[in-house]
Amino acid sequence: MAFGAVDVLALVSLASLTAIVLYRKRTLAPPGPQGWPIIGNALNLPSSKYWLTYDRWSKAYGDVLQFTSFGERTVILSSAKAVHDLFELRGNIYSDRPPAPMAGELVGWNKGLGYARFTPHSLTSPTSSTPYPVNSSARFRVLRRMFQDTIGPQACRTDDLKTLQEKARDGLLRRLMRAGQAESKGGDFNEEIWQAAGSFMLLVTYGYEVPLDSHVDPLVKIVERAMEGFSRASEPGAFWVDYMPFLRYIPAWVPGARFQREAAQLNTEREMLYEEPYRWTKAQTLGGNATPSMVSGLISSKQEASLQESDEELIMAVAASLYSGGADTTHATLNSLLLAMSLYPSIQTRAQAELDALLSSEHRLPTLDDRPDLPYVEALMKELWRWNPSVPLGLAHRVAEDNVYRGMEIKEGTTVYANIWSLLHDEETYPDPFVFNPDRYLDSQGQLRKLDKLEDPSFVAFGLGRRICPGMHLADATMFLYIASILYAFRIEKALDEKGEPMDPVVEYDGFISKPKSFKCRLIPRNTFTGAA
Repeated sequence: MAFGAVDVLALVSLASLTAIVLYRKRTLAPPGPQGWPIIGNALNLPSSKYWLTYDRWSKAYGDVLQFTSFGERTVILSSAKAVHDLFELRGNIYSDRPPAPMAGELVGWNKGLGYARFTPHSLTSPTSSTPYPVNSSARFRVLRRMFQDTIGPQACRTDDLKTLQEKARDGLLRRLMRAGQAESKGGDFNEEIWQAAGSFMLLVTYGYEVPLDSHVDPLVKIVERAMEGFSRASEPGAFWVDYMPFLRYIPAWVPGARFQREAAQLNTEREMLYEEPYRWTKAQTLGGNATPSMVSGLISSKQEASLQESDEELIMAVAASLYSGGADTTHATLNSLLLAMSLYPSIQTRAQAELDALLSSEHRLPTLDDRPDLPYVEALMKELWRWNPSVPLGLAHRVAEDNVYRGMEIKEGTTVYANIWSLLHDEETYPDPFVFNPDRYLDSQGQLRKLDKLEDPSFVAFGLGRRICPGMHLADATMFLYIASILYAFRIEKALDEKGEPMDPVVEYDGFISKPKSFKCRLIPRNTFTGAA
């Protein structure tokens, strides 16, 4: 039988149509909640505690789910395997950031590492005057390298940094001692912890030492306002412009464009964080009076080749990135420590017994060199990272090209979040996940058992893939020193009511940087505390 040209064309068309149908059957979009035409799931999106909503959705739709809002696709990953497979094994196309209209473009945080773009094809090209432009992969790489050189694993083992960490620890203990004595029935130590966290980050980033008795230090106020703005601008669901990016073109004077006026104010505060501490450190460095810090080191390394304007812009960006990534999370984690120890006194007693056995005869505070001899304190810290992670959702990733995962098509431009909360509350990995239990990381001999990185909270809590927190080594070491020292210095107990009865604190967290709701506790100096701090 002979086939004419029309017959052949018909057969080819039929075959192509069949292939398309079969492909679509095999590669459906990830499942998710049913949305409305045009607006999608815009009316279903949470305005707070979004990680809990996404965790609940994952129980219904699986560990890879998708929702839309005004045509913008968002995928939530709720298992360690899915996050590993996509953020690590496919890191070349899953390491970009979405434009982030509010926090990134309008407020300007896209200049720093957190919102820096990383794509196979850069959106902007370098020039002689701007070798590392915003929205270029080149900028991401150089900022990441600057982090690695100044606070990477090697840098975190230097004596200079250990000295800064111990100095900051001593200031924290003094603040808590003074406040604890003033609040014998219990107090809210949020302000003391914030002052200590901010002071340490100013010290390690800029070499700026905040006086212990200072309550209105000008640089602390600058960074405090900028960080409040960062949390506000970065919180998913806080601004409609993040779901409808075209709104960013609406002038500030248009009715309903209040977000534009707020963005302008937040941008001003961010610029002050970039510029004011840097100028102070630059003057100290050029005058030969600088305390060793990230910024003084970077300035000194550039002096021989002459410090260019483009160099200064990068140093300001990387310094602000370190501060913004460290102060709030330290604050949140230390508040969680006080809350957890108030609720689990037997765990506190066991950790303090381990500390006493090692330190009491020497009449000193713990150091980072003691870490291998304090496995229970180490396990307690891991559980603190897991129990209520300070960044339960993390920053958004953006898919650089269409790809298929488990038969599901994830389109280019899709925003992807790893729900760190879900990973750290997986019942298969962490039985009874809502119970605070450091024993889950110990073997029968009371030593730390070998953990796969995907089950180790001290790894997972910092994210996975190429966008893993570059300050994780600094945060991990500093937090261990703080936790061990606080537990050695104080007994943490529930606050007392007017009748002298203990009051149970409420365990409630919220915010882009997730912190416990305000609560009170008592800080009682222990007999083993020598006052060396």
